[in-house]
Amino acid sequence: MNSILFGKYDDFTTDVSGELPLCINPDHYDVPSILRNYEYPVSSWPVVIDSATAEELNHLTTRLPQLLRLVPSLYFNNDIKRLADYYFKGDEMLGQIGLLCHNKNIEVGCRLDLTLTNDGFRVLEINMGTSIGGWQVQSFESVIRSLHAPLVKDTTAAAFTAPNTQRIYIRFLVSNIMKQLPALQGTMNVFIAIGNDLSAEDNENIRAFFDELLQKELADARLKGRTLLGEIASLKIKLNGDLYLGDVPIHSVLIFNPLTEVVTPDVFRSFLLGKIYLPDHLGTPMLGDKRNLSLLRAIAEKDLLDPADKALVLKHIPWTVPVEEGQVTFHGQTYDLRELIQREKDQLVIKAANGFQGKNVFVGKFLTTEEWNQALVLALDNGGFILQELSESLDFLAPAAANQWVPHKLIWGAFGYGNNYGGVWVRMSSRQTGQGVINSATGAVEAIVYESR
Repeated sequence: MNSILFGKYDDFTTDVSGELPLCINPDHYDVPSILRNYEYPVSSWPVVIDSATAEELNHLTTRLPQLLRLVPSLYFNNDIKRLADYYFKGDEMLGQIGLLCHNKNIEVGCRLDLTLTNDGFRVLEINMGTSIGGWQVQSFESVIRSLHAPLVKDTTAAAFTAPNTQRIYIRFLVSNIMKQLPALQGTMNVFIAIGNDLSAEDNENIRAFFDELLQKELADARLKGRTLLGEIASLKIKLNGDLYLGDVPIHSVLIFNPLTEVVTPDVFRSFLLGKIYLPDHLGTPMLGDKRNLSLLRAIAEKDLLDPADKALVLKHIPWTVPVEEGQVTFHGQTYDLRELIQREKDQLVIKAANGFQGKNVFVGKFLTTEEWNQALVLALDNGGFILQELSESLDFLAPAAANQWVPHKLIWGAFGYGNNYGGVWVRMSSRQTGQGVINSATGAVEAIVYESR
């Protein structure tokens, strides 16, 4: 059986001195204040992959989002009504605005959620926008490196690398602001729309954490600027389209909490006028809709992609269809959707197309027939759900309590920022939950991935 250390198991386990704790206690190490109360456990052990695996993840995280951008044109032929019916519950005004935003070709960060199966990596989701999580774990990298001799020995330090997701993202952000605002000179200010639910101390910790990263990239670009936080409604547009917080000009707006902070007319107008970089515009939820996986497969099966891209999609995206009444084809045979769901229960997953943190994800093999039927009713009554073939993770040995190495299931979160691979982190569970969902919010342990060169 594979371990999370792959071919480096002996290197790491023979060099461990003393009783290494299973997870990192943030209070015992110098981690940013923002992560002192990090709510998810972070493994003291790394995950180690080889260069070929890293290169495969690199290609997936940079190429699949590019293909995703083709869905409105290749599948919907940019038809406003069809787009509105599919993504915006028939609201053609929203459909028109969504397509308008999409066609501005604003680069947006992404995170692929994958499993590694007997047949290779399978992409379960493509998450888009500022609010994608997982980047926080990078702040524990120096701690993990200090705990393992193979990572700190002078002779081998360069042999194990972990892409700095946070820095890659901030560099991507600064680059895209400059691309959006080519006349920008001297100053670049970034506004994080985070609402008013947090304490003043938490707000300051977030601002300081982000601003420290930003200052490094601004210095490299020979710019000055700062990070500001608040409610998005506090931003106001000037007559020339520039956006301001009080008397401070704003050049980018990032929405970390899309459930409470939505784009206001002032922010939207400034974006349309090309005055700000706004990755969380109305076109981004279109790209992040999980039903797009089924559309990508449909485009590939219709030979609308070149052969290499077609092969990439069909190899790495599992069979996926929207949960809708009607006929579907599964492994070459046609079924009524309800018939298929009953017949292949243990091979299928029902999940919300815009869900997060493992919510409204139903894995057939872990549910009773009654629970599975209830999931189907929920999906059909509410709409916006997908049916996906189960892509079960291989078992990987990883430490559990008392440093006993036991089988774990892994979900890989791989980041892509335009043409830049942003690294990968994993969530791993030594036992499936009652629903078979592996997610930090449902008890999985997080870990940083290193590449062995």
